[in-house]
Amino acid sequence: MKTLTFSSPGKILWIGSYTVVFGGISHSIAIDKRVRCSILGEGNGVRFHTSYGDFLPGQNKLIDSVISVIKEKVGDVKNLEISLINDTEFLIQGRKTGLGSSSAATVSLTACLYYYLTGRLDLNEIHYLSQKANIFRQRGIGSGFDIATAVYGSVVYRRFSDVERKDWSVEVTPIPEGYEMIMGFTGRSADTVNLVTEFTKIKEKPEFKEIFEMIEQENEMAVKYIKRKDMISAYPHIKLARSYLELVAKRTGFPLESENEKRIIKESEKKGALIALSPGAGGGDSIFAVGECLNEVSTFWERIGIKVIKVKEDMGLKKDA
Repeated sequence: MKTLTFSSPGKILWIGSYTVVFGGISHSIAIDKRVRCSILGEGNGVRFHTSYGDFLPGQNKLIDSVISVIKEKVGDVKNLEISLINDTEFLIQGRKTGLGSSSAATVSLTACLYYYLTGRLDLNEIHYLSQKANIFRQRGIGSGFDIATAVYGSVVYRRFSDVERKDWSVEVTPIPEGYEMIMGFTGRSADTVNLVTEFTKIKEKPEFKEIFEMIEQENEMAVKYIKRKDMISAYPHIKLARSYLELVAKRTGFPLESENEKRIIKESEKKGALIALSPGAGGGDSIFAVGECLNEVSTFWERIGIKVIKVKEDMGLKKDA
């Protein structure tokens, strides 16, 4: 048989960190670092070749979650040789860089198996099945913004209340043209699940309710301007939302950014970044910058030992072969 290949992009969550888990608005950027799934041919049993080694069914939670939802909805997966390979930027010095490799792998694998068994490319159905597999693997923790990004590309997103209701909100929204983006990997890995769990514990406390409402108001304003292709007007709302979020993070004992990272962010903005921040759940593993020219920022990061990953906005799921 002819090789069948699908690929999905990684992501950068720069608007809506944490609050997206609680139904808040978010904007996630699809980037040109992708995970490719290929059905290489038919064989004896099912075998997966991945960037992390070879697996059989029952040996990898991500793969098993996808096989489970595909089997329930479409049909059994039998006698296939499958590869699931990440672009190298998802893993540096043996550490994940926080660019969303798991979600991209979930979507590309789901799409590959769905298309192989049905002959159809239905983005909405692939999105639903991928969300279902992801929520099963994560035991209900998470928002699914990264799955939506891996399917549709850059999106304004709100979380579902129940994956079976499919009541998420997804609106494809690229960033304005004319801006460069870079990611900086510090060499540390953030414990995203524990960070989100700590926020969940305090979410319902009265003293935080008003702050979360203020964060949401600023994020909504930022998204409004992004939709209008007005990055300059979005900038102060993103910064204000981040400052409110940092107040909450300090109370959890898991600050979004250390004092050193704050200094790096401040210096990055002096050197040409319109905005720099610790994306996603924060925790110190990466820094994101966007601006019209980031050459000085890139040089600065490299000088202080931060690994620079050049990224561009990309499309969502696509059939490569």
